[in-house]
Amino acid sequence: MQQDARAGRMPGAGRFCTVPGAGAWAGAKVPAGVVVEEYPLPQQHEQVLRELTAEVRESADALRQGGEWTGVALALDAAMARRGVRVRAVYPRALLAVPRHAAHLRRVSEAGVSVRVLDHVPHDLMVFDRQTACLTAGEGAVAPLVRVRGPLLAASFAAIYESYWQRATPLSRTSAGPHHARLGERERAVIRLMTNGYSDERIARKLGITAPDVQSVMAALMERLDAGSRFEAGYKLAREVDPRDL
Repeated sequence: MQQDARAGRMPGAGRFCTVPGAGAWAGAKVPAGVVVEEYPLPQQHEQVLRELTAEVRESADALRQGGEWTGVALALDAAMARRGVRVRAVYPRALLAVPRHAAHLRRVSEAGVSVRVLDHVPHDLMVFDRQTACLTAGEGAVAPLVRVRGPLLAASFAAIYESYWQRATPLSRTSAGPHHARLGERERAVIRLMTNGYSDERIARKLGITAPDVQSVMAALMERLDAGSRFEAGYKLAREVDPRDL
């Protein structure tokens, strides 16, 4: 593999012609406008991901098996979500059976990430703005990270991700009442008044807050519940929350 020491490229990173899972490319030329690079060292992985998450503007989608990068991934995902980036992540369903992993998934969801679980997550994959994809090349804790840049292949990886996302189950549907216990006093008050037909302005006056505060509470609930509308959020909450507890 050719090494490239030009400015801006990490030592150990180089362009190559084989993409994991695409054996027909072996020995072939990389399509025009596509750059494929391998980063074999763990410290390079984190640096590459930090650079990409700092640059992303619209969307970041991930398949994650869990493991050693979970803490780093949470911090990076939360930073993107705070900037208004749409962040989605699919994790293995088996993580829910381990309390500390299940707690981690809840923290990811609370950080503003839309989380789903799937019976089988084949490998780690991240797609940024449908322009760049990162995936692990092979198995094991020290598997090289591969970065693919260019809309041609990145769009293909985005389509693959979308197929996994559609088959996955929202975290909110994986256990009975997962959001009930986490509702804060303000959230409970907003939900109670909203179910009684109060408008945002009337709720704000009743609670002594502003209408944007009410809207922020509802937006956070919709994100946590993976709901596309207030109606859907209300439907999901109705299945989980006993009205007597509001």
